[in-house]
Amino acid sequence: MGDAAGDLARSAEHAIGDLADSVAGADARWLLLGVLLHLANQLARGLGWCAVIRIACPGAPIRRRDTVGAWAAGAGAGGIVSARGGDAVRLLLVRPRMPDDGVAVLAGTLVAEAAGEAAVGAALIVFAVVAGVLPGLAFPAPAIVLGAAVAVAVACIVVRRTGRGASVARGAGALRSPARYARCVLPWQIASRAARAAAIGCFLVAFGLPATATAILLVMLAQGGGRVVPLAPASVGAGAAILTASFGSMTGATVDPASLVAFFVGTSAVLTAVGIALALVITVRSLGRPAMRSPWAARRALAQLRH
Repeated sequence: MGDAAGDLARSAEHAIGDLADSVAGADARWLLLGVLLHLANQLARGLGWCAVIRIACPGAPIRRRDTVGAWAAGAGAGGIVSARGGDAVRLLLVRPRMPDDGVAVLAGTLVAEAAGEAAVGAALIVFAVVAGVLPGLAFPAPAIVLGAAVAVAVACIVVRRTGRGASVARGAGALRSPARYARCVLPWQIASRAARAAAIGCFLVAFGLPATATAILLVMLAQGGGRVVPLAPASVGAGAAILTASFGSMTGATVDPASLVAFFVGTSAVLTAVGIALALVITVRSLGRPAMRSPWAARRALAQLRH
């Protein structure tokens, strides 16, 4: 038993050492550029969310820097816990800036923002398949698409009939005006997706991997697929497994699976560290502002998030 535990510890230590060597061996210039582009992605997402809030809550005293900071802090928190935990941080930081609007309304704005982001991602995948960038990827069967549509419709009906459904629907009001959404929100989401793709390309180059359009799209799919696992560290492992299973066959490149794992886990670790540091700075600054100086204000916001 002791020998097995010792072997496991030595294997883990060896793996961590290899990962650290891989990150240290990456091109620092491309790595830094990738981090900056990743932050540009978060900036664009925050600006898009601000536009959603202003559509849903006309006259709301919300500033762009409030939503950008909250979005970045949520992204940093999401790197530790989960995407839902990141959303909770965003609501906690923005709620005190909008005393006339409840948490359910703000939650609805996150739903509307996520719906547009998902639509942009789906359109990108469809374009990639049609253009032949992802030749090994096929469209889902019509029955699956129909089932997904029915599931979304049922979810909308359930939300509207719950006690907070009206507030959530109000927050998601931007979806009821497609033209305005396309004019005010969609450009930020497209810019966000472009910055994210450019960041992934920089990271691939930094780790000496082919930075083709197919490779970048595969990394995006692996990141999205890994997020199905709720716990952030486990989602990174799931994403790395998805990438190693498909990278060679889809890109036609001969790449050592260990290099792919080092790339995926290494970049995730770097971005998580940057996100945590940024989240801590933003949260401390936000809690020190007048709207959040009172401990009772923070307690009320947390209580509303729990309910």
